[in-house]
Amino acid sequence: MAKSSAPLPALVAAAQNLEEELRRCEEAAAEAAKIRLNSEKHLARAAKALKAASEHREGMGAKVNALLAAITAARGRADEAAARMEARAGEIRARMDRFQAFQARSGEIAAAVRELTAFAKQAKSPKEILERLAPVEDRVAASQQEAREEDFEDVVHDLAALREMLAAMRRKLGGK
Repeated sequence: MAKSSAPLPALVAAAQNLEEELRRCEEAAAEAAKIRLNSEKHLARAAKALKAASEHREGMGAKVNALLAAITAARGRADEAAARMEARAGEIRARMDRFQAFQARSGEIAAAVRELTAFAKQAKSPKEILERLAPVEDRVAASQQEAREEDFEDVVHDLAALREMLAAMRRKLGGK
């Protein structure tokens, strides 16, 4: 498997550095522990291994601080991401509220179109229908323009269908 050329994230690098220093300390301490203390040479080797373990132990302090700094930075990044998520959630809620208001208005307009269609079946003259048709057409046009400005294409499409129904009714009645 090929290794990635991307640098390690700071948190991972700091943890790895601490782990490596801890491993070296443990190895030096184990080396000091396994040396027989039965000659000057062995005593010197054990002392040298113990000194190395002590140096690695001291080096771990800086590595721990680096890891803590990386953890703090990661927490900061997480907090920033949470703040961005919260802001976006607010935008989505506001947009959803606006969309639902448009859908409700579309529903009201659709009901008005159905009422007009029912009225047209019982009307005595085309003039009566045309008088009721114009205000509904105006509502559709205004709502469609608003939905287009708000970039709600679903609503624009739904209102276009209603607008076409009204235009067909107007054509049947001979109105312009």
